[in-house]
Amino acid sequence: YLSNSLAPACFFLLVFLITAYSIGTELKFGRSKEWLAMAGNNIFVAITGKLLPQFLIFLSVVYGYMFYIYYVLDFPHPGGVGVILILGLLSVLACQGFGMFIFGIMPSLRMSMSLCSLWASVSFSVMGATFPVSSMDPELSAIAQLFPMRHYFMIYQTCLFSGFPLTDVWPNVAALIIFRSE
Repeated sequence: YLSNSLAPACFFLLVFLITAYSIGTELKFGRSKEWLAMAGNNIFVAITGKLLPQFLIFLSVVYGYMFYIYYVLDFPHPGGVGVILILGLLSVLACQGFGMFIFGIMPSLRMSMSLCSLWASVSFSVMGATFPVSSMDPELSAIAQLFPMRHYFMIYQTCLFSGFPLTDVWPNVAALIIFRSE
């Protein structure tokens, strides 16, 4: 029950870090002007060009892990393959978006990676895998909504593990989409 939710959470920590690192290295090593010039001074093109290859690799890793867990090891997954695919896609996009957001508010390579690490490590406590969020203090329950891994865990637990439809977790799906758009 915990291994197929905590292992992806560890991977999502790496997605946070790699996203912030790949953007931060451009500034740290003085290549940001060249990077933007190659993108025609369009930041959207520059970010997309940098993060799209990483996204494809991250998504392949997540889908490979899920295939291994749910089809090779035959873990129960009454939610079906559609939920697996949507959950993997939304989670990778949300983690990359969150990594970009953290770098945007803390445009220092060292500080953004430290904040991503801190945020991800606190995520393990507030995602609800070991202690239910509903039993936490109201302040902690509210803060738990600021962590992408919490929403991943809720979708995993409700839809993939228990077999309920995605409509039951639409706020969590919306939260992952919002994390991507940051």
